[in-house]
Amino acid sequence: MILYIKNIDTRQDCNKPWEHLLEQYPALVEPIRESWNDPSSFVRKIYMITPTKTRAEQTPDLTRLAQTLYLIPNLFWIVVEDEPQVTLRLRRLLRSFHLPFIHLNIATPDYLKPTQNQSTWRRPRGVFQKNIGLQWLRTNTNKDEDALVYFADDDNTYHWKLFQEIRKVQSVGVWPVGLVGELLYERPICLNGRVHSWFHYMYRKRKFPTDMAGFAIHLRLIHHYSTYVFNVSATSIAEQESQILNTMTTIDQLECLANNATKIYVWHTKTQSMFLTSIERLRNAGMKYDLVNQL
Repeated sequence: MILYIKNIDTRQDCNKPWEHLLEQYPALVEPIRESWNDPSSFVRKIYMITPTKTRAEQTPDLTRLAQTLYLIPNLFWIVVEDEPQVTLRLRRLLRSFHLPFIHLNIATPDYLKPTQNQSTWRRPRGVFQKNIGLQWLRTNTNKDEDALVYFADDDNTYHWKLFQEIRKVQSVGVWPVGLVGELLYERPICLNGRVHSWFHYMYRKRKFPTDMAGFAIHLRLIHHYSTYVFNVSATSIAEQESQILNTMTTIDQLECLANNATKIYVWHTKTQSMFLTSIERLRNAGMKYDLVNQL
């Protein structure tokens, strides 16, 4: 095996490490320059709503997402925790990222949580949290602001170019989402910038067969449809996207982005739940630690 190691001149002036880093890895410059030099970046704010819940994988998921957001100017992160009270652990984590954010909370009722032997997709997730995010927007933003709203799961994977596409949205924009619906991708099939049909497999009767990560909405629509909230019924599986889109737009009005919906810039990845030894077994072994709050 041959390993390539870039030669580093130890005689370099170590007082300018950032400049030297860009010299060694010039590819770093491109997303930063393209994102931050785009005039729309500082005109059109993105409000991103992210539901999140306490679990062992929460900190690494949010850390990965935050490090993508460093590349995105003029983005405000609305993080809504699935807890009866905001946790200081999550508040400290969010503050450590030094990103513009608001930390909200609301607990999902027990009757809407999946049972021990039930798959998570059997219950609508993040519904109460999204509704609190919408409520915050209507209370704390101006209905005339030229801004966009995007719903982002904490364990999805986002290319920095996705946010450039979001800033092109005039009303409601759509694009492909990878690794979703038992397919490599779902996507709108577009002709001349408008949706002609959809490529999808699961839940065939959906009016808007897209994932929550596959669209963004102009803020004025969130204000205009001021009474809209996501249906929290346990029977609304796979219908959350169709509910909001059917309320705020029509298929004919959807804007096809990401090169006429041919480029994938977001993937519905899902962090696998880690097997962790129970507190009881650790106690029996003479060990004690907090499974979530230790670090």
